Amino acid sequence: MTTLYEHIGHKIRQLRTEYPKGALSQEGLAAQLKVASNTVSRWETGTYKPTPKDLDTLARFFSISITEFFPDLENDAARVTALTSATGGLDDKDFDEVIRYAEFRKARRAMENAKRKKK
Repeated sequence: MTTLYEHIGHKIRQLRTEYPKGALSQEGLAAQLKVASNTVSRWETGTYKPTPKDLDTLARFFSISITEFFPDLENDAARVTALTSATGGLDDKDFDEVIRYAEFRKARRAMENAKRKKK
């Protein structure tokens, strides 16, 4: 059974190597994210644990939902519909930010739960 951080590391590697604009090296991704050159390698191997902010940066770079880093988190269509209704009138950019904020909070809670289970 893989740990949460092993799963996240595998997902980062997959996104990096399958990048639609051409596979990125670890150093190339690090340069794009403005992190130390060995950080991506350490995320991928689970040596370093990315923070929720790191995952948000990665999700934005790869144009994915931050929840894709978490195997047990599913998008809840009913809640998304309610959120969409509640945010009617926002332009696309503001609406995307509201969704990203909600996903960020969900991801942060999943990381906190993983830490508690480990103790």
